[in-house]
Amino acid sequence: MGSINWKVYFILISSCIIISSANAIDYPDERPSIESGKNIYLSNCAGCHGEKGDGSTFSGAFNFTNSEKIINSNSSIFFDAITNGIPGTAMSSFSKLPKKDRWDVIAYLWTFWIDRQSAENGKMIYVKNCAGCHGMLGNGYGFPEAFDFTNLSQTASKQPSVFFDRLTQGIPGTAMRSYKSDLTENERWDAVKYLFTFQFSDYQFPVPQITQPQITPATTKPQYSGKEWYNTTGGGAIILVSAGLAIFILYLFIRGLKER
Repeated sequence: MGSINWKVYFILISSCIIISSANAIDYPDERPSIESGKNIYLSNCAGCHGEKGDGSTFSGAFNFTNSEKIINSNSSIFFDAITNGIPGTAMSSFSKLPKKDRWDVIAYLWTFWIDRQSAENGKMIYVKNCAGCHGMLGNGYGFPEAFDFTNLSQTASKQPSVFFDRLTQGIPGTAMRSYKSDLTENERWDAVKYLFTFQFSDYQFPVPQITQPQITPATTKPQYSGKEWYNTTGGGAIILVSAGLAIFILYLFIRGLKER
């Protein structure tokens, strides 16, 4: 009986390992491309989810513009759904797509929620409040142990609501403090939308350039009061001095001739 129990135990453990391996997320080798993902989405996903990602083409299709749904989802969930499909729904497996393509299409579908205006506002907030620790590139180089938003193995498993809660409440025992009193709710969501863009290779925002005022040099004009320069007081003085120098030079020249 004891040997049978050990066999059953071994089978259960093996099954758990196999299931865990099957469900493990295969993270991308490089940050995915939104531009590439757009073409893949239009070819494979828009038929059900709609070109605008609102799920309007097929009843029951996921609506990527629905903020309540999207903020509690993450890239790992989407990757699993694309790879394995969703049983009992029309969502079939797209495991035949290369891994890179699956991650690229996930990058694109996030843009249905991350509108550029909110993300641009979020960048200003991020630069002012977050870049000191997390770095301008979001890679955590600004402060030891700061979260790296460019690392898909960390970020892809986090839903936007997690980052919003961290901004709101802070993380006890770390340098991450609460920003609830500093930022409005909308500002915190804008910051979250911006930091999510660090997952992608081509959803970048240029650093705002401060335009320097164009200074036109003043053009100075001689004030002649309608007179020629030699008719002015200054002009007359110049003529007298020049004449005196000429006479003196001529005198020296004649004197030199007589002394020879």
